[in-house]
Amino acid sequence: MRSFLFFAVFLCSFVRVFADNRVTPLITEVTVYRSGAKVSSTATVRVAAGNSEIVFENLSPYFNPASLQVKIGGSAFLTSAIFQMKTPGPGPESPRAPVLRDSLVFLGDDLTRIRDEREVLTNENNILNRKAEQVGAMNIGSPASLSLSVSEMRELSTFYRQRMLEIKNRLLELAIKERKINEIYRKMQETLQRLQPNTANQTGEIVLKIESAAAQSVEITCTYLVTQAGWTPLYDLRSAGLDKALRLIYKANVRNMSGFDWKDVRLHLSTANPLVNNNRPVMSPVFVDFRTVYAYKELNEQSKQLNTYNMAQVETRDMARGRAETPVAMDELISPEPLEPDAGDNMIASFDLSKPQTILADGQENVVTVDEQDVPAQYEYHAVPKLDPAVFLLAKITDYGKYNLLPGTANIFYQDTYVGQTFVNPQTVTDTMLISLGRDEQITIKRVQPKDFTERRKIFNSSIRETYAYEIAVKNNKSIPIQLEILDQIPVSRQKDIEVTLEEKDGAEYNETFGKLKWEVQVPANQSKRVRFTYSIKYPKDKAVTVVRD
Repeated sequence: MRSFLFFAVFLCSFVRVFADNRVTPLITEVTVYRSGAKVSSTATVRVAAGNSEIVFENLSPYFNPASLQVKIGGSAFLTSAIFQMKTPGPGPESPRAPVLRDSLVFLGDDLTRIRDEREVLTNENNILNRKAEQVGAMNIGSPASLSLSVSEMRELSTFYRQRMLEIKNRLLELAIKERKINEIYRKMQETLQRLQPNTANQTGEIVLKIESAAAQSVEITCTYLVTQAGWTPLYDLRSAGLDKALRLIYKANVRNMSGFDWKDVRLHLSTANPLVNNNRPVMSPVFVDFRTVYAYKELNEQSKQLNTYNMAQVETRDMARGRAETPVAMDELISPEPLEPDAGDNMIASFDLSKPQTILADGQENVVTVDEQDVPAQYEYHAVPKLDPAVFLLAKITDYGKYNLLPGTANIFYQDTYVGQTFVNPQTVTDTMLISLGRDEQITIKRVQPKDFTERRKIFNSSIRETYAYEIAVKNNKSIPIQLEILDQIPVSRQKDIEVTLEEKDGAEYNETFGKLKWEVQVPANQSKRVRFTYSIKYPKDKAVTVVRD
C-alpha cells in the first residue's frame, strides 16, 4: 500500500512538471521596422536538474524561424530551439448550427421536388409537341383525318395549345422558385460556415531544450521577426506666427497584424532592414572610365524612353541645387548612375519611445508620438497668380539632415488652425527644405490686364506683332510687413520665325531659357504693391501661332 502511494505521488508530480513545461511568454519589447517587427518574449520558468523541455506557445504564426535568438539567464544553457506551427482543435459548436443544417436538408428536398416536377413537365411538353406535329401533318381526306371530325380536331388543337401554355407557365414558376431557394440555400451555407469551429487559426510555438546542473528558476527571452507589421512616418508642423520657431512633432503610424497584441511594451522604431545578411561585407574594386557619348539619332526607342526618364531625374536634381537653368549634356542624360550615390537614400534612423505603448493586433493604424522639437525656420510668402489666386506661406528649413526626417505626410497647423496637408520629402532637396504652410487669407493677389493698355495687334508688310500686358496687384491686410516672392512667365519660342520679346519687366528677375519672371517685393502692413510686365510676339502673317505647354 505504501509503495502504491509513493508511485501515485510520483506520478502526480510528473504530471505537474509535464503540464508546467508549456508557457505563454510575455511580449516585453518590440522593434518595428518599415516592414516587419522584431519581438522579444520573456518568461521565467522552473527547470529541473539535467535536461528539460520548455515550450513557448501562443506565438505569432508569421514567425521567421531563421531570425530566432534565445537568451537564458542563470547557469542553464540551451541545447536546441525549434519553431513549429500548432493548429488548435475545433471549439464548441454554435447552437444555431444544427437548426441551419436541418433547414438546409429541407431546402434540399424542395430543390429535388422542383427538379423532378420540371423533368416530368419537360417530358410531357416534348410528347405534346410531337403529337401536335402529327396532327398538323394530317392531310385532309387521309385515313387518319377521316377518323376525326372538324370539331374534334379543333378541340384537340385547343387542348395542345392550352396545355403547352400551362406547362411553360409552370416551368417559369419553378425556375423563379428554384432561384429563390438557391439564394436562401447559399446564404444559409455561408452562415453555417462562419459558425463552424475554426480549425485553421494556427499559432507558433518554440520548443526549447535546456540543460541545467541544478534545479533552478531561469529567465528565458526569445527574440524573433514577424512579417505582418510596419510603420510609416507622420508629422505635425505647427507655427504660432512668423516670429516663432516651427514646432515639429514627429509621429508614426504603427500597424500590428501579427495576430497578438503588444501590451505595455517598450517600443522602438527603425528604418533598418531586419533581413540583412549577417556575413561581413567584402569590398570589390571600383573602376572609373571615360563616359561614352551617344548621338541622339542612334538611340532606339528603348533608349529614348530611358533618356526621357533620366531627363526628369536630372531636371529635378538640378532644380533642387538651384541650377535648373543650365543645359544638360547628352552624356549626362544617359548615364546610368552618378559617381557617388546620395547618402540620404541609405540613411538608417532609430527612435526609442519613452513611454510603454499598447498596439493591438487589429491591423489599424496606431498613431504614436516619437519626438517634439522646435526647428528654426525662415518664413516667406509665395504666389503664382497665373495659376492660383492665393498667397502661400512657406517655411524654409536649413540643415534639416540632423532631424532624421523621412518622406511622409505632414498635418499643417498655423496659429492653432488646421490648414491642410503637405508631403515632406527631404530626399528631393540638398541644403534647404521648403514646407508649405498653406494659404494666407489676409493677403490678396490679382493678375489682370491694365486698363491703360491699348496696343494689341499690329500688322506689318510680312509679319504680325501681338503685344500683351499684365498687372499683378497685392494687398497686405496684415498688421506686419511681408516679404513676397511672385512668379509669372512669358512664352518661349521654339521657331526662328517666332520672336518673343520682353518689353517691360518692372524689376523682375528674368530667366530667358524658361521665360520665368520673379519679383521679390516688400509689402508694408495694410498697404498694396503692384508689378507689371509686357511682352510681344512677332510671327509671319501667313501663319498662326499657338501656346504649347510642356
